[in-house]
Amino acid sequence: MKKINRREFIKCSVSSTVFVLGINLSESKNAFSSEINNEESFSPNIWLKIDSQNKCTIILPESEIGQGVFTGLATLIAEELDFDWSQITVERASSADIYGYQTTGGSSSIRSGWIKFRKAGAIARYMFVEAAAKKWKVPAARCQTKNGIVYLKKSDKKFQYSELISDANKVNIPQNIILKNADQFNLIGKKGSRVDSADKVTGKAIYGIDVQLPDMLIATSVHPPVFGAAPGKVDDVLAKEIPGFVKAIKIDNAVAVVAKDYWSASKAAKALKIEWLYSGKLINDEEIKQKLKRAIENKGAVAQSLGEISAATDKKQITAEYSVPLQAHATMEPMNCTVHIHNGICEIWAPTQSPTAAKEIAEEYYFNAADRVWKKVKTLLKSNEDDIVVHTTFSGGGFGRRLKQDFVAEAVQIAMGFSQPVKLIWSREEDMQHDCYRPVSHSKLQAQVDDQGYPVSILHKIASPSIRESLNPGYLKRKKGLDSSAVEGARHLAYAIENHKVIYNYVDLPVPLGYWRSVGASINAYHIESFIDELSHKANIDSYLYRKELLQFNPRILATLNAVASLSGWKNDSHAFYGIACHSSYGSHVSTVAKINRKNNALELSSIYCVIDCGQYVNPDIVKAQLEGSVVFGMSALFSEINIQNGRVLQSNYHDFPMLRYHQVPEIICEIIQSAEDPGGAGEPAVPPTIPAILNAVFAATGERIRDLPIKQSVFI
Repeated sequence: MKKINRREFIKCSVSSTVFVLGINLSESKNAFSSEINNEESFSPNIWLKIDSQNKCTIILPESEIGQGVFTGLATLIAEELDFDWSQITVERASSADIYGYQTTGGSSSIRSGWIKFRKAGAIARYMFVEAAAKKWKVPAARCQTKNGIVYLKKSDKKFQYSELISDANKVNIPQNIILKNADQFNLIGKKGSRVDSADKVTGKAIYGIDVQLPDMLIATSVHPPVFGAAPGKVDDVLAKEIPGFVKAIKIDNAVAVVAKDYWSASKAAKALKIEWLYSGKLINDEEIKQKLKRAIENKGAVAQSLGEISAATDKKQITAEYSVPLQAHATMEPMNCTVHIHNGICEIWAPTQSPTAAKEIAEEYYFNAADRVWKKVKTLLKSNEDDIVVHTTFSGGGFGRRLKQDFVAEAVQIAMGFSQPVKLIWSREEDMQHDCYRPVSHSKLQAQVDDQGYPVSILHKIASPSIRESLNPGYLKRKKGLDSSAVEGARHLAYAIENHKVIYNYVDLPVPLGYWRSVGASINAYHIESFIDELSHKANIDSYLYRKELLQFNPRILATLNAVASLSGWKNDSHAFYGIACHSSYGSHVSTVAKINRKNNALELSSIYCVIDCGQYVNPDIVKAQLEGSVVFGMSALFSEINIQNGRVLQSNYHDFPMLRYHQVPEIICEIIQSAEDPGGAGEPAVPPTIPAILNAVFAATGERIRDLPIKQSVFI
């Protein structure tokens, strides 16, 4: 039985035709409220609404970037509500402050909403059951529900929820509520359709780049060719000759070109002659590598220290170093944002992972100092008026890139000079060359092993720039030099190693950084799992059995390891070569096997096997889709990199930053462990073990250990 916090839920409706239940997900916010009228349908700032047609609308603050969060969270409510899934629709919440801080990332949506969203559905169901019982003058225990209908047991009497709205609105929210056991689930854990699939298939779904408004202008940005530069003089003489050109505008660290259509804006952007101002040193790849190698031997910040790393020489020592390059997000939908400033309101349409951050960055440009004071006064007065409104659209991929709101900041600056709406679209080249990249990183691992070859201790030194320092200057000073995202996946290993130390060494680079799918775990899992494989080889122990021995005290990830070995038929095919890796992240545990065949002295990556324990899962199809997407995303990082030459990014599009194409994708076979544990993440945990599993298989096939990425696509046929 779950206790109800009155600050979490509130009835918002006194209408006879609409039932509304508000949910407060933020501990710092009061329960939701709304202005009620007697219309059949309205859109207050709430979460759960049932109308007179017995249709349920669920309003969510998460960003749908393809991961299926709309379906997942709606399923939690619908399950406990006992509602007909075909009558469920989902709407994206507004950017009103009442919804708290809105951001989507870290594979957190289902994990954080698992209990609260189910409680919302259960509370609503309770209220309809109580209403029906009162009308029938029977105990509530004589009622049962299914598909949005209350039935009287051993009778043909029934009420649709919609017929009980007026009575349900009079029922008080209970102090306690009973949630279903897993064996009672009808929707959770079962295959089911996505709530957004029909609109996406028919083209009705609106992505940021789809937004169309009357009299809208189109803009594109021209950013400095090197990091840290700023625009000086802008010569637009040739741009003015292009039909449709409207204006060139200097904005923060870029020049925006506004036109009547994108083609005209793009042509005009290329016609501009811009003087770029820069006084710093231009950095190159080789210099970056040398800085990392020097930094790896610094004292650094201790991220974890278990037991004692001995300098004794009676144990055999094994050392290896690994590195990864800068990585772009390369989302299919480039950065874009539409802004319309009218009637004192700044209205924004953006494919963002954080509407609140988008709103905050817009405030910095839209409000002057006096405006900010007035905004604080309005907040104290609890005014519901919003001067800035963010409409969050569907996103064509996110992977962490849309957590940064630089494209929103640019769009607001541009739109402030026009009365009509302006849509900013970054070209693919601008998007690729002005991303916030996953950091370059260098690791040095040193193990002392016992007589059997198992590690007694591991010292892991990491040198890399800091995502958090890049996004929030001064962060490292406040955190004593430690960026937790840089050591993510390196600390708290699943393996039973009594002595383990992790040291982080910060490297200052003039390159913008950002969160990337699975963040630091995507780097450190590759380094650690490659190293564990090296240790098993030197010990002459099968790499699966070696890991199995080290995981004997971690049953959940061990179960995935055993399952993936079984699923892949580990080493049953004497003509194939296998690689294995495992990793825990975001509350989930994943093990992966890569299978390679030799064909005419060339390597063929034939299959990837992936097993996850993500606790109780909501929709197995969506989980498997996330696993498959993670494998493809991780594989792409095998072959791609961002190179810096004289301070500028060399790559510009998919031709020189290769993403895996359909014909290059191997067979991917996924399995989900049945679990009674609370949910973990699904969108990121399969990325980290993908690369080491593949490279461990390459070693098995060739005897060559790959310690530095990327590799050439020609490695595989």
